[in-house]
Amino acid sequence: MYAQVTFIRVPMNKISDLREAIETHYLPNVRCRPGFLAAYLLEQIDDPDSAQLVQFWNSQADVENFHRTGLLEASIQGLAAYVPGLQIRRQGYMVRTAVRGAAVAEAVG
Repeated sequence: MYAQVTFIRVPMNKISDLREAIETHYLPNVRCRPGFLAAYLLEQIDDPDSAQLVQFWNSQADVENFHRTGLLEASIQGLAAYVPGLQIRRQGYMVRTAVRGAAVAEAVG
């Protein structure tokens, strides 16, 4: 599994605009892509203008294929059209170890 973490800094008091743009514009494009598993938007409690978007994919190749589409609305940079002044930094990680809580394991299956 591959995880991509995007660190996001928004202009003051614009976190709700970011949340709406991710929910209505970005994630609908991402979730239908081959290899996409899940995404979580983490809004920082002690810094209300910072967030992280964590995405899980089957492989790094799936992420690279997604980025090769070249569609602005499917790119994290495309969010700047909805939230001007956005600052983005992205990192990728191989997930080597994972565990689920008992409640999640029962729900999944």
